[in-house]
Amino acid sequence: MSEPKIHLFDGIPFVASPYERGLVRHDVFSSQFRIICQGLLEFPEDDPAYGTWWTAATLLLGECGLIEEAVQLAQDLVSNHTFDLDQASGELDFVPQVIRIRDRHDRLVLAGDARCRTISWFAPVGSDEEAATIATQARTLHDEGSVEQGWDNYETAKGLWLQADLLRGRLVDPLWREHARRAITVPST
Repeated sequence: MSEPKIHLFDGIPFVASPYERGLVRHDVFSSQFRIICQGLLEFPEDDPAYGTWWTAATLLLGECGLIEEAVQLAQDLVSNHTFDLDQASGELDFVPQVIRIRDRHDRLVLAGDARCRTISWFAPVGSDEEAATIATQARTLHDEGSVEQGWDNYETAKGLWLQADLLRGRLVDPLWREHARRAITVPST
């Protein structure tokens, strides 16, 4: 996708958005998509003899103006294992699990499985009926995870909850379904 055209009004840049009618202020447009990554963050134990420990965490990876740019940035960061960790607080490593691209109104634009060095983007649902089915399946997996947690099967519970999160990645907001589908089917340049 080519860069959108910029128009100046009283010295303020506006962009002709490819996603909605009219013009959007450039600063709003350029940060309209946030790339968020859910995963596991590694920290050192207080006593180095005990090694490290892991905890669930969510990182903001960046912001972009075009879905295609967000897809490419997410892919670059995951494939190069380049995450902005806070060394001052002792963060050692981050293992990505689920990537989500959200718009400025916090609607899901696109999601993918980031557990490998490449992101497997989820095809957005094709209809509201399919969305309802997927939501029910995800809720069932989440409930099964809660039962497993009640039986002290924590790893099984975490696995089921992750499966539910991955499944929910298909629940793209209706506004973005076609745009997201195009962004993951068009070869990147």
